[in-house]
Amino acid sequence: MSRLVLQMQVSIDGYVDSAVPGSRWQLWDWGPHWPWTPDLRAQFNDRFATTAGIVLSRPMVDEGYLAHWGRTADQFPDDPDYAFARRIRSVPKYVLSVAGTPEAEWPETTVFNGPLADSLERAKRDAGGDLLCVGGAAFAKALLQLELVDELELFVNPGVAGSGTAIFDASMVHLRYRGIASGVHACGVVVNRYQAARPRSS
Repeated sequence: MSRLVLQMQVSIDGYVDSAVPGSRWQLWDWGPHWPWTPDLRAQFNDRFATTAGIVLSRPMVDEGYLAHWGRTADQFPDDPDYAFARRIRSVPKYVLSVAGTPEAEWPETTVFNGPLADSLERAKRDAGGDLLCVGGAAFAKALLQLELVDELELFVNPGVAGSGTAIFDASMVHLRYRGIASGVHACGVVVNRYQAARPRSS
């Protein structure tokens, strides 16, 4: 049974970005410096290694997600820390668009147009295994509101954002998740995994 795993970095006060100028809540900002310790880097790469596909929103792709990690894969072709970048390039990608998007113009990428639930179901059938969603805040929030997330994997950074964007709101107070794993890493990031309490139908 295919599942959707939503992976997000969050601050210790629950935001996925900061509206405070100069905030440094996020330990790794996806740039060339990688302060995560080897234990966390290995776990992060293992998650990408076992996914059957990656789910993205159209804005995420337009903002250069695939292009960025494609360049990174070229820059670090043999570095085990960047195995995830090479995996992003090679694994099937699914862009879910509600507004209607032309056919994919990126390698190994399929666009599904229409309601999110229907598009996700098509992506699950095509992938035949667990899908990893690394999308932006608005996309993640929409998936949560529609109860399409089977597992949450939150990388809780030891920094305070102060204010910003959250992926949870009052419309989700009825949702329930069960903690299935938690790990403290040497760099200070805590990875918490939660499973949707209600059984999924797909």
